[in-house]
Amino acid sequence: MRNLIKLILEDEVKRKYEKPTPKIEQLVYRWLNDYFDGAKIYHDKSWETRHDFEWCNHGKEIMKFILFFEDDSDVYDDRRKTEERDFDSGSIYIPNDIFKDLMSDIPVRASYLKYLFEEWFDDTYLGEIQSKMGRNDIYISEFNIDDRDAQTCVPPRTKPEGVTEEDMIELILKTTLFRRDGILKQEEENPGWIEKTYLEKLRNVEYDRLRGY
Repeated sequence: MRNLIKLILEDEVKRKYEKPTPKIEQLVYRWLNDYFDGAKIYHDKSWETRHDFEWCNHGKEIMKFILFFEDDSDVYDDRRKTEERDFDSGSIYIPNDIFKDLMSDIPVRASYLKYLFEEWFDDTYLGEIQSKMGRNDIYISEFNIDDRDAQTCVPPRTKPEGVTEEDMIELILKTTLFRRDGILKQEEENPGWIEKTYLEKLRNVEYDRLRGY
């Protein structure tokens, strides 16, 4: 009975999906190369423990690779730079609609497509990311299909010329529940917090503008 069930399942799977072949692998690589052709990569450093790499093409964010580094929560004043920390994990996120398009154009098993996507990423971008981070211990530890479709791409902001720390504090006061003493405490405990929070606010404003909010 077990053998019979196995044969039936194998027959059904063959009807629904193409059997993986080197030609199919080449098709997947070609599809991905075409889709990512011309994409820009933006590096957004959240803190010393997290770095985000975002791929944008035609105004949409089409992939994200989030790197996490050792975060010793038992040490209150851990001031180590990223290069001094051990690599923890690397997670890829692909928008739902992009993966659906890929599965529609090349109807093979989702698990097989995920495997090929990771292989393609290793061959195409991993070396570049390692070079930018100045280390060779970075790898993919998790592959995720995002619940959302591709979102509007907004590159990380840079601080406008002439903006002072007081200007940044004023914006944070207007757009958050922080009080001045709380902002200054955050900056004391996490140097760069004020500028990071200010730039995130600018980026959110641009998101809202592009989405018509």
